[in-house]
Amino acid sequence: MLTYLINVTDDMLALSLLTGMVLAFLDTFCRSSGRLIGRLGLLAGFIAAAVRAYFTNTRRIKDGWKVGTYGYGFSLGFLVLTLILLAVFAYFLMRKKEKSKMKTAASWVISLSFALLMTAFLYCSLPNVLVYPFKFDTGGNGIISSEFFLRLGGYLLGIIICALSGFGVYKLYMCSALKGIRAVPFAAMCTGLVLYGVYFFGKLMAVLTTRKIIDDLDLFNFAAQSNNLSHWYTYGLFILALVVGIIFFIKSFTKKEPFSTKAQQRKQRALWRSGKRYSLVLIACFIAGILCSTLFVEMNKVVIREAPVEEPVIIKDAGGEDKELQVPLEMVSDGHLHRFGYKTAEGSHVRFIVVLKQENTSNYGVGLDACEICGEAGYYENNSGQIVCKKCNVIMNRTTIGMKGGCNPIIIDYDMDENAITVPVSEMIKNQKIFKN
Repeated sequence: MLTYLINVTDDMLALSLLTGMVLAFLDTFCRSSGRLIGRLGLLAGFIAAAVRAYFTNTRRIKDGWKVGTYGYGFSLGFLVLTLILLAVFAYFLMRKKEKSKMKTAASWVISLSFALLMTAFLYCSLPNVLVYPFKFDTGGNGIISSEFFLRLGGYLLGIIICALSGFGVYKLYMCSALKGIRAVPFAAMCTGLVLYGVYFFGKLMAVLTTRKIIDDLDLFNFAAQSNNLSHWYTYGLFILALVVGIIFFIKSFTKKEPFSTKAQQRKQRALWRSGKRYSLVLIACFIAGILCSTLFVEMNKVVIREAPVEEPVIIKDAGGEDKELQVPLEMVSDGHLHRFGYKTAEGSHVRFIVVLKQENTSNYGVGLDACEICGEAGYYENNSGQIVCKKCNVIMNRTTIGMKGGCNPIIIDYDMDENAITVPVSEMIKNQKIFKN
């Protein structure tokens, strides 16, 4: 449960806050054009994210890493464009004169720019969230099981926290605008855009420097620090939102507004109460966000007792070259997970696993100690004898180990007789790129 609560809030919370800020800005300054175009941008972003999630998780795409990298690049480009347009057109948008051709043009240009920006942001950040429900592997127990409903509960709770955060900041900023507090929310949104842009820049550099497309140690270190401290970007956006809430609270006690009827007075007081209420919602969500990135992470840590990496018997050919790796069945017939390693000529330590699928049978599961989704993270055996992915904590269905798909071990060719399992060394060489040197 905690795993998916943590993952969803980590992926969505900052974006939810920024989305609330942007929609409030468009509804306040761009009026009907902003309201329509902004929401069309969000819809396009959801569709683009869903398409990306489908293809990247159900299809093998050559150089698939580029799909997300291009998204980060376009996001940063649209962000720079949006900030430039805001600097150019801010004066016209914030003028109180309602009918102005320049203000109308500025509203359309800014709305379109924000729509493209939000589409790009959702394309980059949302696919993982859409895929999580398909990773609710329950070790063969199916969807009618406590494991499934616990995972689903954590997932839905994370979405609720993110949705409340976005809705809360949107309503707070709208109440502030109606009370004449416009400059501070505008400045907070611009600062939030820059903050989120730095976060995306770190994501982009993490890919480019790791793949040596950009060979710069300083950028590599920045990307690593940005990734390790990613929750601080969310904290920063919460603080920006709460600054507006604090100012709203102060104004609600100090600002005296004229009114001609009791009905107008009640309406004004109701608006102040509404803004303060959403400020409290944001504080509650802020506390939940902090818990998700600190206490819940510690509670969710699993002490992994890895099986040792054993050495298979190496069979050489007539020329003295390594030809095959043999695993005697007596080594792996105890029903526990066994890991074996082989060092290739290029220096890669390639690992594969062997596990007896069912007692009193000769049905063994054989595959790499890695999967298509989580890479070389590998697997461990928990106290209940279940095989678990180290990275995403998905429990393997033993009967599917050796079959392609999902978080199952990557399949390899092998032969088995009554004495041993034999794996060609060529399989190790073919898959060595999965494992770091």
